[in-house]
Amino acid sequence: MYIFTRVGTIDHTKLLDGTVAAVEVATLVTAITGVEVSVFSHRFGEPSNTITWSCRAESHAELQAMTDTLMADAKYLEWIGSHTDLFSTAVTDRLASVVSSSLTAEPKRFYVVLSAAAAPGKLLDAMEFGVRGQQHVTKGTGLSNAFLASAYGPFGTVAWLTGADTMAEVDALWAYQSTDVGYQALVKEAAPLFSDGTGVTSLIERLN
Repeated sequence: MYIFTRVGTIDHTKLLDGTVAAVEVATLVTAITGVEVSVFSHRFGEPSNTITWSCRAESHAELQAMTDTLMADAKYLEWIGSHTDLFSTAVTDRLASVVSSSLTAEPKRFYVVLSAAAAPGKLLDAMEFGVRGQQHVTKGTGLSNAFLASAYGPFGTVAWLTGADTMAEVDALWAYQSTDVGYQALVKEAAPLFSDGTGVTSLIERLN
């Protein structure tokens, strides 16, 4: 399975209108394609006017079929043409392969996202580590979790997603990471596997 994301930046002077529009177009795309599209705002770790649309797909072919359907839909094309003023940058499309996962069918309200890039020559080791890390956090917290490998963009980029229904669960996750001996051992093990300065942690919230 893949997770597709489209990341855009709302004009900061039109944040409310842009956010409403982001949810509106997700509803439109879901209706046209039959594929559920989630909308996330970035709460921490990224500019607050960053918006992400996301869906799951089994293959590149499935995503292409979805794109073809949208490009042939007059209502969708009209919406795109009439709302460009709400966004300040071109969108960036990303695609990641789900390597190991306990994700639920229904997306969670919150996701803590940790991304990093494997050090040169360490990709296979980093992938093996990533799976172990995902499984350790799932077992230790009971929260849905996934380890992803980017299909495009900077080579060797990976990410962990940990879902939560409430901020209390997010607090519990951070408490676990701060106190669990096994997790702390994984943090130490990660140091030589990933390039310095590439690690980024953020919190996103689902809007629809």
